[in-house]
Amino acid sequence: MALKILKHIITGNWLGAKINKSNVYFILFIVAFIIFVIYNRYRAEELILEKRALKKEVEILHSKHTKIQTKLMFLGTERKVAEDSTIIKLGLHLPEMPPKQLIIEE
Repeated sequence: MALKILKHIITGNWLGAKINKSNVYFILFIVAFIIFVIYNRYRAEELILEKRALKKEVEILHSKHTKIQTKLMFLGTERKVAEDSTIIKLGLHLPEMPPKQLIIEE
């Protein structure tokens, strides 16, 4: 009995002597499902790799942003603006005394 079942499995007659439409549809469904699962796995791997690449790019851009922001803060100080060559050519300079404060009393 077991030998007969094994023979049917090996020869491909496990569907039976005559092939029913429901068996064919079921086999096509299983094949389509397997293809879908394989595609889904590869797509998930691609998305994981893309996520890693984007995360690295974000880290690089964040560090560049921090460097540029630091440089801008340094260049925006009063002394650096006063030392700029175009401002010196215009004859502008920093006042030596702070401006006077006006207090209005009502």
